[in-house]
Amino acid sequence: MEARLAARALRARSRTSTICADPRGPAVPGERMNRGTVVFLALAVLLAHTLAIYQTPDGGLAPPFELAHVAFHIARNLVYEGQALWNPGGPPVESYPSVTWILVNAVAARLYLAPNFVTQGLGFACALATAVVVAQFSPRRSAGLIAPLLLAASGSAAAAAASGTEAALAMLLATSAFLAFERGARVALAVVLGLMELVSRPETGHGPRRARAWPYFVPLGIALAGAIVRVAVTGVWHSPYVDPLLELAPGRWKLGALYLWGFVYASGFGLLFVALAVAILTGRTSPMGRRALWLTASWWGLVVLTGGDDQPFWTALVPVLPLFFLGLQECLREGMDRNERLAGVVWSVLLLSMTGAFCASKVPGDFGPLRLEEPHTRWQTPTGELARAYPRPFGRLGLLEEVRAVEHLRKLGVFLRNRVSEDATIQTFWPGAVGYLSRKEVLDLSGRAWPLPGRQRPFSWHGHERIDLPATLSPDAEYLVPLIGTIPDRFAPTDFLRDILERFDVVGPTEERMRVLLSALRNYELVSVPVPLKSNDALHWSDQPFPLLRRKDLDLSPHLVLEVDDAGIRVLVRHQGHQQVVDLCLRLTDRKGKLWYLRPTGDWTDAQPLDARTGLLLFPTGSNAVRLLEQHLPTAIEATELVAWLHNPGMRPDAPLAPVGLAASVTLR
Repeated sequence: MEARLAARALRARSRTSTICADPRGPAVPGERMNRGTVVFLALAVLLAHTLAIYQTPDGGLAPPFELAHVAFHIARNLVYEGQALWNPGGPPVESYPSVTWILVNAVAARLYLAPNFVTQGLGFACALATAVVVAQFSPRRSAGLIAPLLLAASGSAAAAAASGTEAALAMLLATSAFLAFERGARVALAVVLGLMELVSRPETGHGPRRARAWPYFVPLGIALAGAIVRVAVTGVWHSPYVDPLLELAPGRWKLGALYLWGFVYASGFGLLFVALAVAILTGRTSPMGRRALWLTASWWGLVVLTGGDDQPFWTALVPVLPLFFLGLQECLREGMDRNERLAGVVWSVLLLSMTGAFCASKVPGDFGPLRLEEPHTRWQTPTGELARAYPRPFGRLGLLEEVRAVEHLRKLGVFLRNRVSEDATIQTFWPGAVGYLSRKEVLDLSGRAWPLPGRQRPFSWHGHERIDLPATLSPDAEYLVPLIGTIPDRFAPTDFLRDILERFDVVGPTEERMRVLLSALRNYELVSVPVPLKSNDALHWSDQPFPLLRRKDLDLSPHLVLEVDDAGIRVLVRHQGHQQVVDLCLRLTDRKGKLWYLRPTGDWTDAQPLDARTGLLLFPTGSNAVRLLEQHLPTAIEATELVAWLHNPGMRPDAPLAPVGLAASVTLR
């Protein structure tokens, strides 16, 4: 009898020891809760978070990032041209970080599926699946819900879900690989690491090593096969995205450090970084937490070395963001296990951090009587060297800017596809949406989608490479996209050129450099083209034309005809080019040399230059001339000369770059 009791007690102690040794954590009765409900809540928050921040002005889901359109364009070329190149027929180069993501888009193109739908749907699914995977690391502890809740509150994860890039898929694979590693599932680890090697950027590492290293042979074998194919096709072993890691570039490292500091400072998780530092210094973290943080630090270190990127919401940091939250979770859990009185502090810090993250995902504004819009905007605005390289604001403001820019570029791409010659060549710093929707040959002035003249390979999409802009401009390109959207009213006529020099040129916006750039652009004229109201609605025109630089020798400018007789003044136009928007200015000179301008009301004024007609939409007229204006000659003015000319809307009639075509003049007696 005593022997049976002793054996029963031994088995009970063995079961207790087994439970307590569970790497997923002991089942503490006081911490039991309905985890399924909380995980479902985290998924709902992440989905709602994404839908809330990734909207168009009319409330619809915004199109993918500009970078995603690069993959769309290359995938379509692969399907219809048989070449996975930015410009088919050119040298074989890598223009996008993930070959697998190009193949995903190619499958969508072959099946006649909208790439927006496929990539954003896959991104949503991957982001939600990542939250589920993160919840599996400590399934018996309420503290195991910290990481999923932080992921749901993260604007970076929410933006990645709808970005149309491979960021959300890379995030899911990295988290799944780490879970397989911690569970000792070597087959699953090998599969997931192999997928990571296929999907993620070429500079991705392969995770921590343990004694049994065979699962790592799969990604290493894929990497070796990829290198062999690369050298056979392009002549080099490594991807252009590895080039920054092989260079000694302290300036790029500093930019990358500022990029990472921007995340620490403006993501809303700053308080968690303080808690993490305290936990590490006091040794309050678990082995799993240390491994997760080591992997996070390794990836983020690579991001620093490559200089960060210009995507919204710190997209370059996203692949290991769940591991960062997991490391934080382990630190906070260890702190609560060692001192139960810290539980209230931990959950308070968590609540404040989630609130801060949601603030980063919010458009700045006042909160009741609290005037918070200005400090909120300053918090989300980069400064100094980081602002010169990546002028886009942090957080939601930067995402809104990306959404607006992509829609502008998509509308321009639709115009170029429908209204411009098929063999036209376009130069731009933003090649994705323009190239995909215009279906024209697009030269990337930033040198990332296509190599610059004199280079064999593109630049990486990470970092910020400055170029010799005047020397880079191609004299054969018919069009050049100088900015996104309309010229702001506060700008002087050439301020957009100064902005380009400040952001992209190796010298910067000096007066001498401006003269050199204007000389390089002497064969171009500024024109304003009518783009659709929406990129998916080509039947209705926007009231905000898009400025382009067009080669003068194309002879597409409108030709004015000025007629004066006893019946009055008639201004006519002949136009053989595509549609464009112009303003009409009419000027009289009297015998004393005084200048008079015609108002839209029909009155003449000697004030500053004014337009007689604004927002004129010119269509091709064929061999006929179209009347723009008819007006009686003023009897009170002894006019000696009459001049009429067209210019770009929203600019002073006499401003540099404003005139469109040649002026028409008549000498009066």
